[in-house]
Formats: sequence, structure tokens, C-alpha cells
Amino acid sequence: MRAAIVAAAALIMAASAGRPGEGGKGAAKTRPSGAPTAAEVLKLAPKAPPLPKPTGKVVRVADVAALRKAVAQAEEGTTILLADGRYRVQDLWVRQSRLTIRGESGDREKVVLDGGGEFTRVVRVRGASDLLIADLTVANSKQYGIIFYGDSNVQRLKVYNVKFHNCWTRGLKGTHAARIDDGRRRQPLETVRKIRPAGGQVRYCLFVNDSVKPYDDLFGGNYVGGIDIMWAKDWVIADSVFVGIRGRGGGGRGAIFVWVNSENVVAERNLIVNCDNGICYGNPSGERLHMTGGVIRNNFIAVGRRAGLEICRTRDTRAYHNTLVSSSVRHLTVRFFQGAGGGRFFNNLVRGRVSLPKDVATGGNLTGKLDGWFVDPRIGDLHLAAKGARAVGAGAALKEVTEDFDRQKRKAVPDVGADETAPATPAGGVAAEAPPL
Repeated sequence: MRAAIVAAAALIMAASAGRPGEGGKGAAKTRPSGAPTAAEVLKLAPKAPPLPKPTGKVVRVADVAALRKAVAQAEEGTTILLADGRYRVQDLWVRQSRLTIRGESGDREKVVLDGGGEFTRVVRVRGASDLLIADLTVANSKQYGIIFYGDSNVQRLKVYNVKFHNCWTRGLKGTHAARIDDGRRRQPLETVRKIRPAGGQVRYCLFVNDSVKPYDDLFGGNYVGGIDIMWAKDWVIADSVFVGIRGRGGGGRGAIFVWVNSENVVAERNLIVNCDNGICYGNPSGERLHMTGGVIRNNFIAVGRRAGLEICRTRDTRAYHNTLVSSSVRHLTVRFFQGAGGGRFFNNLVRGRVSLPKDVATGGNLTGKLDGWFVDPRIGDLHLAAKGARAVGAGAALKEVTEDFDRQKRKAVPDVGADETAPATPAGGVAAEAPPL
């Protein structure tokens, strides 16, 4: 597996050097007619509550040289505030714990860490715990937007209100906890369990690519995803938006892809639109067990070319109150497979087909054609329309799910799917009153 990834990297480096999205030999087509824009989809998403004013030491920067110096010399407890602007930066190494790097204005569109369309990792995190990266954009990388090294004891990483734009391998990547960077040495299992990345949070982020992957690599241009993390424990991925994460052949990896001995990762209230794969817990290759526990709840997923939920090589994964809509009722929208056992699949609303092993408990689900049941599936607005009345009050009460996609309280007898119809849904959703960090 590692050899294949290294080979893929070599091919990527040899690929066209043009900026992502530009024309030229081997360039992919731009967004097809009718595909939603990020701006359309974001109308449905809650805005990130503003972070409090920084305390402790504050360093302000306005150019790349000052940013590199501030990060390299930072003491624990420092906040680095970036002035509005575009920072052409590659391989920004972050090693200090208890560090905050954030845009000063709070507007993520105005502070851009730009990889320049090169084969690069824009931000690299090694051995830094309690790091917060917030209120900025990471853009234009042929490889990774932010990568953290799972073997280096990165704990409680927080990524908040960050836009990942045209990151053509992964927006956020966490590597294998048993390997050093070159993959040639493995840590003892006891050490791996101590240093594995735990307690991470990804909240109110946007992952968006403007086209299918614009060049070929070892996997036919399909080696692209949103979030990809391994050995994760007790992470939360919430209130984030994923748009247009697609490979050249329709085989892009998950918008949310969690695998290799991960435990108890929660993905909730995310909005995934026009991505080849939605939420993938596990991988059909590699280790025999990819996830223990894990919860997927209250997500809106307008399915792309492949699955909305792909659960494989897992144990006891629970999928509750998700709404998933495929363009065709014949589409395999949800599948638990390759030893995905002991799970629970309750109160999900699915346009398309579902494939579950016998030992996955089910109840309260509605599947089928469901034409006209949703407000606007094209942009991911999967709130129930009038024709979806059959889903109202048809679910089973679950103590694990007390809110819906919009953070409205569930009724005693809840609706099926991610949307609870009463009270009425405010435009743009309801954000938390304070940043849940």
C-alpha cells in the first residue's frame, strides 16, 4: 500500500505543472453544467461562531517571512494573527504545542495560504499538541493542504473555520501512527497507542474543489479526498461542507475518510454535495479492522458517483438520522461490507439502495424512489418538502440523537432523516452560541 502511494507521488510530481483548474495538456474539464457552486451550498450551512479575543502572547504578521519566523520561534501559548492577504507558502512546519494560527479579521476568505499549484504540503504539523488553526484558507496544492504526522504525538488538533480550496490529494491528511515520514520504520504497538492522534476537531470548515482532479496519477486521477485520517481516536468532524471532491474517473476517495484502527470518530451535521464518495469509515484494502465504534448522524449527503455511506472492515459503527439522496433509485447509496459487523442503522432516509449484512441492526429507515421529498437535492438542500410527509414522526426514539441537522431538538417520536420538520427551520441553519472547542 505504501509503495503504491509513493509511486503515485512520483507520478504526480511528473504531471503537468500548470495551476489547478487551468487548461493545458491533461487538464480536466471544469465544473459540469448544473453542478452546484460552493456559494449555493453554503447558504444551507451555519456560520462559524467567532472565536474569542486571544489571550497571552500575540504576534501579528503580514508576510510569509514574518509568518515563518513567528511559527519557528513561537513559545507555548502564543497566538499568531495573520493580516488579510495572500501568503505564497509551502512546507510551513509547525512543531510548537499550545499554538494558535488564525486570520485576524475572522474572515477565512481574506487570509489565504497559497501553495501555488505545486506538488507540496502547505502546512506540516509534527509533534504539536493543542494546536488551533482557524479563520483562513489553505489553497492550491497538488498534494496536501494541512498534513499532520500520526507517529509524532499530535494531540487535540483543532481546525476551525478553515477553507480548503483546490487541494488535489487531500485537504486535511493524518498519516499512519506506526510510521515515520518516509514509511521505513514502525513504532512498537504500545507506543503507537500512546501517540496516536486523539481528541481532534474539525468544525465549520469548507472543502471545495473547482473541478474534477485536473491531472492523472497512479490511480487514474482518482487519488483525491477531503479529510483522510488514520489511527484517529475520539475525533469530531462537524458542521462542515464538502463540495466537488471528485476524481477524473468518478472514483475519488471519501469527502470524509477515516480508517486504519480508528476509534469512536463522530461525523455529524455535515453537508456533502457532488463528491464521488460521501463518508467512508474503513477501506477495502489494508488492515483487517479500520474502525471500532464510530457515529455518523444528522448528515445531508447528495450522493455523487459512488456511495453516500461506505462502511467496511468496521465493528459497531452506528449510522443514525442521515439523509442521503442519489440521482438514481438504482444507485447503491449505502453499503456495509467486508466484515462491517455489529453496527446499527436507524432512522435514515435514503433515495437509492441499501446493502447491509444480517448482523447490522436496523429500524425506522425509509428507502426508495422518494421523488419530490426534498427541497433542492442539487445543492444539497435535503430538508423535507411537503411530499416527504411520510417521514414525519416515523422514526424510532434514540437517546444518542437529540438534535437534527439544524440543531433543532428532536420530537419524542422523531422524523426519519437528518431534518426535523417542527419547529420550522431557520434559513441558514442554527449555529452554536459559542465555538465548541
